[in-house]
Amino acid sequence: MGVAGHLRIELDEYDASIRAFVPGYGAMLRATASVLADLPAADPAIVDLGIGTGALAEACLEVRPDARLTGIDADPGMLRAAGVRLSAHRAVELLEGDLLEVPLPPCDAVVASLALHHVPRATTKRALYARCAAALRAGGVLVSADRFLAGEPRADAADREAWLTHLERSFTRAEAEGYLEAWAGEDTYFPLESELAWLRDAGLIPEVRRHETGFAVIAAWCSEAGVASCRSGSA
Repeated sequence: MGVAGHLRIELDEYDASIRAFVPGYGAMLRATASVLADLPAADPAIVDLGIGTGALAEACLEVRPDARLTGIDADPGMLRAAGVRLSAHRAVELLEGDLLEVPLPPCDAVVASLALHHVPRATTKRALYARCAAALRAGGVLVSADRFLAGEPRADAADREAWLTHLERSFTRAEAEGYLEAWAGEDTYFPLESELAWLRDAGLIPEVRRHETGFAVIAAWCSEAGVASCRSGSA
């Protein structure tokens, strides 16, 4: 099932609907893209995991118009939409495939927006973080914008209620509950502290750049020295 089908919408409704579904979606994209301003590399290579319709990629290229961008997505419809959206940019390559399987080229940034919650197991996500770390050059960064659990039942319940309140701006309470129940069949969320620990285990240095009602932007840096996992940076 493609992302639009998972969300129970048509592909051409995606860009409008995602803002109704995700609190602070626009701010989250801006916070993710803004991290790239700190990259030390000129003409950085960026890999967008689960590029979707290209909204995050477009934001990244606005911050770094000098960048070369590779977008990966398993949904051919999404890739077509991203191709149209990014057609004016000089250096964009789109690859169809599973983000867990497509080889990652050496790069200065790996970015993802609402994509990595489709990784179903902790061991698989840890392996993905290790692959990203290995692909990053020294001074590079992995940035993930997604939903993360608080890890404490009352806090998780409060975040879920805040999400429902946001959905109720566009849908009835019953519809909002139905969306969350339907998405739970494919979406897997882990505690934020666990994710930060897995990034450290991969040899990266994580920081939380934005955090609101369970949705966060994590930037995890490949340091210039002493980070064995960032092998390509020392090549």
